[in-house]
Amino acid sequence: QAYIPLFGELQVQPDISARTQVWWQQHGLESLVGVQVRTWRDDPRRYRKYHLPARARLLKMMGSLDSQTKFLVVSDSDELISELQAEFDSKRILSFDRTTQRKNSWHTPEGIREDLIDMLLLSKCQRLFASYLSTFSEVAWWLGGTQAEVTVF
Repeated sequence: QAYIPLFGELQVQPDISARTQVWWQQHGLESLVGVQVRTWRDDPRRYRKYHLPARARLLKMMGSLDSQTKFLVVSDSDELISELQAEFDSKRILSFDRTTQRKNSWHTPEGIREDLIDMLLLSKCQRLFASYLSTFSEVAWWLGGTQAEVTVF
């Protein structure tokens, strides 16, 4: 609990905060489940060891929820989001409409801004499905005041 005040002191640039708020006002729902998927696409060993088994667990978790449940999906892979939209009704799989590719996002200032928007949107979700060994969703949880129910897959 000692970290909550520290995360509360962070100040987000107004344009980033505004973009986050606009998306949330248009799409945010009390019941929106945040899903953060680290594919480890940049590390073949970790991809095989962590992502492939986790993907099967995630699909099972998502499939076990009510068929009306919507998901905010954040990932390091645009392809994964497309796959989830094909697996489930595409109206159930939401994501921030980015101008940068997720796989290269950390190469540009705009990509990093969009990553932060993804994180801030996740922080607003009351329930999170989070990739094992990924701190991205953990930071979102802290930014949300540790209020979200978290399931690690």
